[in-house]
Amino acid sequence: MFSGEEQRFRIIAGLGNPGSEYSRTRHNAGFMAADAIEKGLSGKFVEKKIDGGMLKEGKCRGERLWIIKPLTYMNLSGQCISSFMKKNGLEAGDLLLIYDDMDLPMGRIRFCMGGGSAGHKGVESVIAILGTAEFARLRIGIGRRAGSPDKADYVLSEFDERESDLFSKVIDMGAEAVKLLLYRGLDKAMNEYNGRLLGDGADDVKNEK
Repeated sequence: MFSGEEQRFRIIAGLGNPGSEYSRTRHNAGFMAADAIEKGLSGKFVEKKIDGGMLKEGKCRGERLWIIKPLTYMNLSGQCISSFMKKNGLEAGDLLLIYDDMDLPMGRIRFCMGGGSAGHKGVESVIAILGTAEFARLRIGIGRRAGSPDKADYVLSEFDERESDLFSKVIDMGAEAVKLLLYRGLDKAMNEYNGRLLGDGADDVKNEK
């Protein structure tokens, strides 16, 4: 296992659901982040269709980098990611998985290595098909809505106007954080961004990590 500074990530996978009806929903945070990351990196990324998904292929630090969005719907996300990784000789340590997280408030992002799925169907699929949970993640907080016990309804709901403005800033922060990860490593990105909080009364405030 590489240390956070030595590890080189070769594939970034953002989770979401295909189709315009889902494009601005909370569950598509991974797709939004994947798009923002590609735009924030220098160099040209070429779009290609792959089995079960869409791929952007480019270079970072002189090495090939792939950004993937599975288009199989959330609970089958692992099929597309695993298939591409096997064809290209990639291992779990090469992967950064990005997805929405209800356990983090909106305004927070958090890098971590390994762990469970916390009930996220897309993450469950990736873990099951890769056969390991030992890959890096970027969790993007979407929070919870008081009085809305139905998780499915909540994650598939769209942001209201106030939330949308904040979430755009969160996605931009996530793209900056991943750029730091690619150039300086996981440990540096964790130290720099895991404590940040955007939103009311919390302008980049350092919280407990």
